Amino acid sequence: MHSGTKYFGGHSDLLCGVLVAKTKEEWEKLWHARTYFGNMMGSLEAWLLLRSLRTLHLRVPRQSETATKLAQWLHKASKGKGAEGIPAGVIDTVWHSSLQGKDARGWEPSKQMEGGWNATFSILLTNQEYASLLPHKLKYFVPATSLGGVESLIEQRVASDASADPRLVRISVGVEDFEDLKADLTRAFNEIRAPRAKL
Repeated sequence: MHSGTKYFGGHSDLLCGVLVAKTKEEWEKLWHARTYFGNMMGSLEAWLLLRSLRTLHLRVPRQSETATKLAQWLHKASKGKGAEGIPAGVIDTVWHSSLQGKDARGWEPSKQMEGGWNATFSILLTNQEYASLLPHKLKYFVPATSLGGVESLIEQRVASDASADPRLVRISVGVEDFEDLKADLTRAFNEIRAPRAKL
């Protein structure tokens, strides 16, 4: 089961799901259930999905490449170090598959992700206030929960998952230029780190 809303439908304008069956028999059961119980996609959603699939091969590699560059750049500034315009003491940890090595079982992400890395990643900021301010200080990132659109999205995860660490921020990279996104994040990190007058 895959959410076709994400990446397959890369324009944040449709809801759909995709079920893939291993055997023809499984597919026939699904077809029978859909035929007699409903649950089929509407005509407009099907058209929007088809339109999006035509650009999938252009969007996803671009999103992957940009997200990888951003995650690795942010990683340099993690553990409170700061780097390349990002002030020290803002980013604690960055999680992206390109930053993972081989695990205890011997599994290595680079073996599975041969065509590039994922276009989403998470960062843990050093405090909750930074995490709540960051999504609203950006020009190119839209504060939203979804993933895989042509626009870059950002969310403080606790806004949609109450059990999440309030310092956790999730980023889904769109097709914008890397340098534009980098400059936007640099400016926002400096703004949230700047001392504010207390009233």
